[in-house]
Amino acid sequence: MQISSNIAGCPLLTFDTLPSTNTYLKEHADELPDRTVVTADLQSCGKGRIGNTWLATRDMLPVSMLIKAPDNAHDLTVICAVAVCRAIERLSGIKAGIKWTNDIICSERKVCGILCESTLKSSCNGAIYNNVICGMGLNVNQDADFFEKSGLVNAASLYTLTGNKYDKMLAAEYIVDELTRLIDEDFSTVINEYSQRCVTLGKTVKLVQNNTETTAFAKAIAPDGCLICENENGEFTVNSGLVRVRGVRGEYV
Repeated sequence: MQISSNIAGCPLLTFDTLPSTNTYLKEHADELPDRTVVTADLQSCGKGRIGNTWLATRDMLPVSMLIKAPDNAHDLTVICAVAVCRAIERLSGIKAGIKWTNDIICSERKVCGILCESTLKSSCNGAIYNNVICGMGLNVNQDADFFEKSGLVNAASLYTLTGNKYDKMLAAEYIVDELTRLIDEDFSTVINEYSQRCVTLGKTVKLVQNNTETTAFAKAIAPDGCLICENENGEFTVNSGLVRVRGVRGEYV
């Protein structure tokens, strides 16, 4: 497999159509160098967190990066979220926030989802290590009709928010550039920015864990990226599950 181009200093593979950029990197990780980036003009079988499917359209940008044996695997969802926010602001000027843990919000609507997946590998000396695939799907140029027909009333694209069309590969370049900077940055600085951008904080939220829904107040982001909440039983930390906040129509999403 020959890589003939790069993006923001990282090896780049581009495709017209792929089932999933994350899946491609998982299947070919052994053949590819660290920080290889994959994009596709159309992702036909993408997926989101908790098994959610991804609607296929050429107006959306799927971009994934392979990170081999990272020391900070647990931190990468937080790092990706901050990187995408910075990239959106560079590209469009729109202020971007984060709904814990991995949804990017602009003007109270979701514009991007993030899915980081790890795969266990064995080295020749028997050591076990993780590869992590950081996948991001950014709504770039879909029109309002796409979201209406898809029933995605709480989602938007950069186009619907600004009226401007954007170059998807420029968006990918900005995301990769910000991501590579942040991976090597002190995590305490990244988590501080994540906390400042987190639109979940200061709100009453619904927590869905093990098919049980509870209501709590979202207080803060812990140093490791977990969500600190409080209810009538006291303060507690959430490290997984689904957290719903009120959307633009008042319902919890």
